[in-house]
Amino acid sequence: MPAFLETVIQLDFGAVPTVRSRGGHWESAHAMSVVGPHTFAGTGLHLAGSIDSFAIFLQPAALRSLFRVPVSAVMETHAEAADVLQAPVAELWDALAETTDFTRRVRLAEAFLIRHASPDADDSPSTAAAELLTRRGGRVGIVELASRLHLSVRQLERDFGRDLGITPKRFARVARFQSALDTRVRMPHRSWTDIAAEAGYFDQMHLVHDFRSFGGLAPTLTLERLGDSRPAALAASTAPGQRPTVEAHARLSTVDR
Repeated sequence: MPAFLETVIQLDFGAVPTVRSRGGHWESAHAMSVVGPHTFAGTGLHLAGSIDSFAIFLQPAALRSLFRVPVSAVMETHAEAADVLQAPVAELWDALAETTDFTRRVRLAEAFLIRHASPDADDSPSTAAAELLTRRGGRVGIVELASRLHLSVRQLERDFGRDLGITPKRFARVARFQSALDTRVRMPHRSWTDIAAEAGYFDQMHLVHDFRSFGGLAPTLTLERLGDSRPAALAASTAPGQRPTVEAHARLSTVDR
């Protein structure tokens, strides 16, 4: 799995995957997990047996906006969902386990999020910064970003680190990598040279360097081994005439695997 910025609520109804950390350590995941953003290459999943899982991909800063939980609490980790969300996520697991209809699962997941999301959650400057960096694919300078938010660079870096667990510069690098990867997934006819220029890389070698850092491999090999670990990959795999397998909303997208 390459680096990614979303926080994922992962619900497994069949065999539970085994997760390999960047250091090579293997451990069993949870049937109900919150998977925080991973900003390094090297995370892997081992899937075996009967697989039936449902994943909700939250926008990078939405965990705080929805549940008042800073992303820094789950950065680079996977944790038991009930411990993180402070909501009866077992109720959602039980409801989703009762049906295999994707549309029904999406509606149940949305109802759960609306019902249990914190009504008075306020967006911090770091949340606004993360949302802007995500929308722009990392193509915002840190000085410009701080100026837009009426902060000093030092304050932005301090708040960003506290709330998201990484620096805004690294977040921007992963956002640019993710944007380039998703662009190629959606439009496989596009050349890496064109994608590199559009994403704001100096040249194609600069893109290759980031793919090795965040994907662990050269661009084409990263794409070949991607599987369905990106929402864009699931959407792109939908056959013509079929209903897309991604439901996108302002703060979340829900994916059935």
